[in-house]
Amino acid sequence: MSEVNEKFNTIMPETTDRVLCVQIDRLISEVGYKQNFLPRLEKMVNKFGEICLLVYYKNFKGWEHDAAKEDMVSYAQFGKKIKKYALVNPPESEIFRRKMIDENISGETRIFSEEQLQEAIEWVKS
Repeated sequence: MSEVNEKFNTIMPETTDRVLCVQIDRLISEVGYKQNFLPRLEKMVNKFGEICLLVYYKNFKGWEHDAAKEDMVSYAQFGKKIKKYALVNPPESEIFRRKMIDENISGETRIFSEEQLQEAIEWVKS
């Protein structure tokens, strides 16, 4: 079930116990990151050890400064627990950011176009 909150990005209905799918459809805020994304990620990692992550940049508006800092810290902490990481429709700035943290991710990262969203979901869930 997707969860929509005006201040948070959307947790997509394709999310399962071990696959977190997030649709970026607004500014990535520190509050949203700390209250919506990070607790889900931590819970999944603590329960299953390894997870898969899909980030769909549907309407990317950027990052609040403190949210971006928190993201870097969390990838240092949890990146080795990500088995598959799908980026769908990422802007160039996000591809560059992810390359900076790539050494913290132990699994495979793939980039998909917006037209390949369904393929990305299938890949990340396989």
